[in-house]
Amino acid sequence: MKYTRNWLIVLGLWYVFNAVLTWPSVFGPTLPKMYPGITLYEAEPVFRLLTEAWVIVGIQLAAIGVVALWGARNPAKYLAIIPVTIVTEIVDGIWDIYSITYSHEVLWMGVTTLVIHAIIILTGMVAWRKAQA
Repeated sequence: MKYTRNWLIVLGLWYVFNAVLTWPSVFGPTLPKMYPGITLYEAEPVFRLLTEAWVIVGIQLAAIGVVALWGARNPAKYLAIIPVTIVTEIVDGIWDIYSITYSHEVLWMGVTTLVIHAIIILTGMVAWRKAQA
């Protein structure tokens, strides 16, 4: 259960950190780098709407992260967070593929996030298997 406990801690910290990364004042300036060549209307209210939508994603991940950190105290009782995380990462990976393909997200950023999703999915599967053993 030690691997699973450590996985929950690392996941929890990463997801809480993601909430900081998606905060509008932090995330807003990175959007032009993510979507070069796209008019983002940074001086318009629609840009604020975009950054606030992203912060909701960060808050949702932080919620999973807080539960993961709490669950690390007794991983056997909180194993359900593992499949929740795996499915969340699969959905986010699909979203990233869509963003690369149709939303003109810069390739290096999309691929980086896909690699992160894959790492979380694969290590989550290991945590699940080790907890079931």
